[in-house]
Amino acid sequence: MTRFDTVTCLTDMGISDESVGLLHSILRDLSPASRVIDLCHDIHPGDVRAGSLMLARSVPYLASGLVLASVGSVLDRPAVAVEVGDGQAVLVGPDNGLLGAAVAVVGGADRAVQLTNTEFHIASPGVQHPARDVIGPVSAHLAAGRSLEEVGDHIEPSLLLPSLVPVPRLEDSGSISAEVIGISRRGAAQLNIDRDTLSEMGDVLILEFGEEQRVVRLQAPTEVNPGQLALVDDEYGLLAVATGRDEGLMPQGLEIGTEVTVREAT
Repeated sequence: MTRFDTVTCLTDMGISDESVGLLHSILRDLSPASRVIDLCHDIHPGDVRAGSLMLARSVPYLASGLVLASVGSVLDRPAVAVEVGDGQAVLVGPDNGLLGAAVAVVGGADRAVQLTNTEFHIASPGVQHPARDVIGPVSAHLAAGRSLEEVGDHIEPSLLLPSLVPVPRLEDSGSISAEVIGISRRGAAQLNIDRDTLSEMGDVLILEFGEEQRVVRLQAPTEVNPGQLALVDDEYGLLAVATGRDEGLMPQGLEIGTEVTVREAT
């Protein structure tokens, strides 16, 4: 019987009402020995891609245990529990692409089940709330030592909906089509590429986005002069378009979802 003493939560429920408090209470009631860590509850409602990216960025640093993730107000498919790391962790959430990138980051799924056993759900007096009524209580039961087989039916992990995280494309011209996948609090635009992606290019590059075309250098953050636009390493091993000294003075048009073409300056 595997028990988890840590439950890490990521949801889009916000903190302006009782929802997160109820989730904590359910976890406390059903798995009193587990400590609950709130990773984030402020994902924009229904933004599965943002939740998937945050989870994928965070999972290498999370304490071993159970991850409870819930983004979306309905369950179009049964929620799932995915075991990873030879049982060191279980990720529980909707089967809507939210978990896929994080599962891949930690080496893929060992087993997966759909949460079909309603014995471990909470009956709702109205519309079913995914986190409160299904994902939360099942997570608590798993943390307290219930097995995957008890909470639902096995599903082939390859049948889970894939992640919505975009991947870069190598174009015939040799350029890379990337995408802005996040904006930091300081204004840096994180791209879905790393240094290895650009290994065949030099340190002087051309960025094209919208009507803009900028010449930038591939640099470490400490090498960028104040006011200078550059392509820099970020804390997650990806590259970001940023200005020196974290000034946040970014060109217009660099928003989440913006396509950015990267090519070598000639």
